[in-house]
Amino acid sequence: MVAYMEHKYGESFSVMESYAGQFGKDYTMLRMRSNDKNQEGILVRASEGEETVYQDNYLAYLLKEEVVQLLTRPARQAFGECKVFYRIPELVFPAAFPADMEADAFLRHPLSKVRVYIYVRNFSCLPDIKNRTSEFFSQLQSRGYIVGGMISCPVEEEMYEMITENNFKGDLYQGYQSMVEAVFSMDESGKLMYLEWKGEMKHE
Repeated sequence: MVAYMEHKYGESFSVMESYAGQFGKDYTMLRMRSNDKNQEGILVRASEGEETVYQDNYLAYLLKEEVVQLLTRPARQAFGECKVFYRIPELVFPAAFPADMEADAFLRHPLSKVRVYIYVRNFSCLPDIKNRTSEFFSQLQSRGYIVGGMISCPVEEEMYEMITENNFKGDLYQGYQSMVEAVFSMDESGKLMYLEWKGEMKHE
């Protein structure tokens, strides 16, 4: 598995630990570390069969900065000032994903399972943020991006300032509070499949 990663990406890797859930399964899954980029937590899976199939999620780490940049553009067009974060998925991508895959193609592929977390600095009312959210979805669809995630409106400036790249995944445990939030996902064709607003009854 290390040899597969080093051949595919041209870097040095080392094993960190086995990944939960593989006992009794027909695959082995490990967490690895890129020694060259000092990146930990990469998932690699070897599936047994007539041929061993290797899969990994290292592209998510390699493309993270570009993915955020590409998603920040439509987010700011729709919401104005906001913070945009990409959550690395706890899954492996299809074996056919090439090492040199571009971020734009990554965002267009449904099996990338991109999840974006957006924190909006200012909004006037629920209809306003709903309109902006519709504009954001239109921007995504015009680009062919297939993503899911959350759009959150903090209750006050202090809450907006406290959200960072390091704590957004655990915001509920950091004392963060929102006025309203939207959880959404898109189907494989890029159409909105699911949208749920939380807190809307309080803030109409």
